[in-house]
Amino acid sequence: MNKLLRLDIRLIYIVLALVVFAPLYRPLGLPLSINEPTKRAFDFVETLPSGSIVVFCTDVTPATEPENWTQCVAMAKHSMRLGHRLLLISTVPEGVMYGHKLVQEYSKGYGLEYGKDIVLMPYRAGEETVVAAFGEDPRSLYEKDYYGTPTADLGLMQSINSIKDVALINTYSGGSVGHQFARQVEAKHGVPVICGVVSAGVISHMPYYTSGQLKGMLQGMAGSAEYELITKVPGKAVALMDAQSTGHGFFVFLLILGNIAYFAGRQTKGGQVK
Repeated sequence: MNKLLRLDIRLIYIVLALVVFAPLYRPLGLPLSINEPTKRAFDFVETLPSGSIVVFCTDVTPATEPENWTQCVAMAKHSMRLGHRLLLISTVPEGVMYGHKLVQEYSKGYGLEYGKDIVLMPYRAGEETVVAAFGEDPRSLYEKDYYGTPTADLGLMQSINSIKDVALINTYSGGSVGHQFARQVEAKHGVPVICGVVSAGVISHMPYYTSGQLKGMLQGMAGSAEYELITKVPGKAVALMDAQSTGHGFFVFLLILGNIAYFAGRQTKGGQVK
């Protein structure tokens, strides 16, 4: 037991690295309880028929990518599998980079045709004023898409005569864009909103959820993993949650083992352990 207490700490770090990185390579799919806001988001998306127009406001930044991007990908895969048509917008400069990734890396795997089934719009500055203008007239806010194609040539945009033609708005942000769409679009025009928020932003969004202005909410990395599990498409979020769980489990194991070794090997001699 004394040898265990004097174990080289470098060995512990090596085992810890293996315990954490193994689930990232091959997710374990450890069980997670599905929170009500996640379940409500999933249930609402499930009610939308094929061909419904869903707006994705990808206000993702490198700082919020681990949480917001996994939320966005999980919900985008669900909508694309259900045959929804996606309009991608952003109120932060970095957001179009993530919208471009959805177009180039994910949409083709679901057979979406650009212009008809999915469209990416350029960044527009102005934050809540842009959200309000989008609610008043989505088509007038953009003359061309992100790639320079006139909106008149995009079949998806021609299907949007007013915000009422949008079945759902999904937002992903480390800030307050979820608040803005709840105030400027849901409250004024009755268009449903679901938001993905970083863990620190859950409290500020909760009043909008409890009031019914948000139809659902994905909360941090856990919300991403829950949505991946409920849609039966485990991905990066599940792997990261698995890694977190196995890492924490390993520390608990070390704590228990260390205490067992200490008490089992203790020999009282002047209050010291030999």
